[in-house]
Amino acid sequence: MSKLLAIMITGLFAAGAYAQNRAQAKAQARPQGAVKKPVGDEASNTEVNPLATGKSATAAENKVSSKPQGKVKQPTGDEATSSELNPIPSDKASAAGQAKVDARNAKAAAKQQQKQQQ
Repeated sequence: MSKLLAIMITGLFAAGAYAQNRAQAKAQARPQGAVKKPVGDEASNTEVNPLATGKSATAAENKVSSKPQGKVKQPTGDEATSSELNPIPSDKASAAGQAKVDARNAKAAAKQQQKQQQ
C-alpha cells in the first residue's frame, strides 16, 4: 500500500513539473507583442479587424455616420424608476429626506458661522 502511495505521489509531482515546463515553452514560443494576423474570412471581419475595407465595411461605416449624434433614448417602464439609473427618486419620501438634509446643512453652516464670529 505504501509503495502504491509513493508511486502515485511521484507521478503527481512529475505531472506538475511537466505541466509547468510545457506552459513555459509555449510562452517562449511566441514573444510578447507578436500578434497572429488574421487570415482569410477573419481578415475582413470587422470584429477581428475593425479597420477592414470592403463593400460591407464601407456600408456599415456609412450607416453609422448617417445617424444623428447625441440623442439618447429615455428609459421606459420599470427602467425609468430603477435605482440603478436614477439613484435619487422623485417621490414624497425622497423629497422629505432631501428637506431634512438641507435643514441639517443649513444648521451646520449657521453653527460654523457663529464659531467664526466668536
